[in-house]
Amino acid sequence: MDAGTAAVLGALAGSIATIGAALATGWAQREGARITARSEHRRERREPRHDIYKEFISEANQLSHQTGLYLSFDVDLMPDDITEDRRQLLSGVSAALDEKALEAALAGPKRVTEAALETARLSHRLVGSALNFQGLTEERHQRMRDSVRKSLLAICRRYERSLEGFVFQAQSALDDDGSRK
Repeated sequence: MDAGTAAVLGALAGSIATIGAALATGWAQREGARITARSEHRRERREPRHDIYKEFISEANQLSHQTGLYLSFDVDLMPDDITEDRRQLLSGVSAALDEKALEAALAGPKRVTEAALETARLSHRLVGSALNFQGLTEERHQRMRDSVRKSLLAICRRYERSLEGFVFQAQSALDDDGSRK
């Protein structure tokens, strides 16, 4: 090989190395920018989600406290009837929970949405069962009252588990830094 060919090949090798280094540097910068943008996006989504989840849990706990007396293992401790004030209170808390469930569902992600909607669905069943006591005060309704009490106890337990599941899903969503797929 003569000196001219060696010089051309050397220049070509240097050019290829420079182009490769530039491409690698550009790719690394794009990846760094993408990671930074994704991290910022997650931070911006986390803050409102935290507040939305917190409000949903607060409303769900309010309903849980209002219906907690139905979780008694002793059916004699359960109230025999629901007053109109309690009926309105339960309906109001359920409606507020619906609104917060919608907000939590829209905030996502999917697993949190599913947990929020399940908790809201069970809250309707819970309030509906609690309100079924209304009007079952006569002696002839005793068998039906016993059935409603058993159903109510089962729904209360499912509601409590559902709320716990939502809390765990919300924590997981808030802790997700995007490094897991």
